[in-house]
Amino acid sequence: MAFKAPIHQFTETRTINISGRDFLYISNLISAFRLLIAPLLFWIIYKGNYPLAVVIGGVAIVSDLLDGFFARVLNQHSELGYILDPIADKVAIGAGIFALVLSTNSTFLKWAFAAVIFRDVAIVLGNVYLAYKAKMITRSNWWGKCTSFTLSIAVILYLIRPIQPKLFPVWIDFFALCFALVFVGISAVSYARHMLRVLKTEVTD
Repeated sequence: MAFKAPIHQFTETRTINISGRDFLYISNLISAFRLLIAPLLFWIIYKGNYPLAVVIGGVAIVSDLLDGFFARVLNQHSELGYILDPIADKVAIGAGIFALVLSTNSTFLKWAFAAVIFRDVAIVLGNVYLAYKAKMITRSNWWGKCTSFTLSIAVILYLIRPIQPKLFPVWIDFFALCFALVFVGISAVSYARHMLRVLKTEVTD
């Protein structure tokens, strides 16, 4: 799959050009692994096995750090990675949060789940439209990476506190979630502004 289009000066955007070799990159295999364990993470949290969920969630967080590390060290940057990495993040985090919302042992806020899902769906649909209209995709920026990391930490804390209620104060998971939601809002605005800027440039060119 390939689209030939000008890159312009936008550092967050790349032309879509995926080759078969990209699927063999270690960084992309790690991202694919994170995507594949998302259903397992959902099921384990839903069943209330929080200790095992903490382990699998920790593995997912480490894999998110490792795919970027290997992409830089091995120079394995690819358009597939730019697409697969944020999708894997969204699916894994979304699966964990959705399971927490459905779990009877969790106090995770439903409106926070709705805010996260709304942002993720909006970004995905925006990228689909951007790919169709401008033949480009928008890479995950710094705000997006901070959002994924802080949401992951919030999910882990919501899993740990019922296991060790004396280890953490009752407000720690809620505070971590509120902190993550700040990045959810900032990243949503950041992506929206960038996409609109790209579309405006494409129309005027």
